[in-house]
Amino acid sequence: MPSIPTLHRLLSALLAPGLLILGMLGPAQAQVAAPPPPLPAPVRPLEPEQPFLPQPQTPTPSIVHRQPAQPAQPPVELTDQDLAGDIKLTELILNQAMLQEDWDTLRRIMRFYPWMRGVDPILRDYIQGALLRHDGRLADAIALYRQLVEQHPDLDYVRLELSTMLMEDRQFERSNAELALLHQRQLSDPAAQHSVEQYRQALAQQRRWNFRISAGLAYNNNVNSANRDRMLYLPVAAGGWTFWVPFAKGSDALPKSDWGLKYSGGANVERNIGGHHYYTLGADIDGVSYQEARDYSDRTLTLRGGYKWQNADIWFSATPQVSQAWMGGRRYSHNHGMALEYGWRPSPEWQLMGAWLWLKRKYDDRDYAAYDGHLDILSLTAVRTLSPSLLAFGSLGLQRESTTAREYAYRFPWAQLGVIKTFGSTLGARLSARYGRQSYDQPYALFLNQERHDRELRLDASLWAPGFTIAGLEPKLNISYLRITSNLPMYARDRTEVSLMFEKRF
Repeated sequence: MPSIPTLHRLLSALLAPGLLILGMLGPAQAQVAAPPPPLPAPVRPLEPEQPFLPQPQTPTPSIVHRQPAQPAQPPVELTDQDLAGDIKLTELILNQAMLQEDWDTLRRIMRFYPWMRGVDPILRDYIQGALLRHDGRLADAIALYRQLVEQHPDLDYVRLELSTMLMEDRQFERSNAELALLHQRQLSDPAAQHSVEQYRQALAQQRRWNFRISAGLAYNNNVNSANRDRMLYLPVAAGGWTFWVPFAKGSDALPKSDWGLKYSGGANVERNIGGHHYYTLGADIDGVSYQEARDYSDRTLTLRGGYKWQNADIWFSATPQVSQAWMGGRRYSHNHGMALEYGWRPSPEWQLMGAWLWLKRKYDDRDYAAYDGHLDILSLTAVRTLSPSLLAFGSLGLQRESTTAREYAYRFPWAQLGVIKTFGSTLGARLSARYGRQSYDQPYALFLNQERHDRELRLDASLWAPGFTIAGLEPKLNISYLRITSNLPMYARDRTEVSLMFEKRF
């Protein structure tokens, strides 16, 4: 691939005989190399993630502080005045309502029960904490239950509920400490003890490293991101006129298609260090090795580690990272930077996220020093769970790259929509579309100071069969289509990639 200085010297040599070439009947057949093709596609927007640990099955320990002699079946004609005058009947109904999770009845009775003569303070606080939890006021419920177990350390059923609430609130270390006490005591209720062991296993699973490996065959019909026109048109200004002089491209300047081995892998861990505080570590490698177009084989290694704060509804992370890219077996570029992410789950059906990524980039081949600079990506994402089998997401983003040579610096606002759908155990599908407009900061001297404006459309689809594996690997078919149009025709291009990947997570 020619360097930027070499290209300008070549262009200067071509412009001198330009007017003579105009008089020829056919296009000149000089083998003129095109300017360096655009560097690898812009960094894709951050994907929505699911930051919540799946909760084990809800335990069903006994929650009755005072066991009634017989199930409470109050007559339908009972009024609040009737209950307010009978403390025992009121507590029987409260216990029954707790067992049935009858929140309306609990709220109705708790309007007057706390002020009745002879009230049971443990039952009162236990029910109040359950209502707070049901209403999403998890922090208040935890504080109330913590106070209960400090005053009454023998209330194992309250301690078990406290441990599950701490788990929901992402306070895993504190939850594990409460479960460890219950594990030592060996609860008399077998179902409650079984739940204790389930929760401890889930927390141990959360602390471990997670690994991902993926490999498969990929076909790309434009591995070199080249323009498909067989002629290269360069502008020549003469006498106030602009003439576009055609030159025949060499084969290296036309799109190349090839098959190759595509692969990726990753390892990450997220561990609670107390309260809502976590540290995160991770490493990823992605690449493709083409069979013939080996100069365009590439791989990227990324290392990261950072801090995360999260509870049941909100999370924030700050993650420094470094990476190195290779192309054609040689070092291509390296960068370092920081990723910030904030997320909020206002309801079980919605997740809202904002992310900012900053990267300082430098190219190892100094012929590309004009591209050195930094990259900023700002994105806002909304994820909506429409049903257990259907999820939709949308993103808005702004990508900004500043380079040493300002004519290569650009702004790239984009929008993305997508869905993830499963059809039982038969088929799973993910579809997404992204559209953006890329505008460059300064006119191109190569094109008589014309400003460059590109439009990009990207379509992605993935298909898989949930639960279907071959030798423990899940097959997945991926199709990606990219089309870029430009007011400077030589930068227009398209690319289609199809891959069959086999993935395993453990």
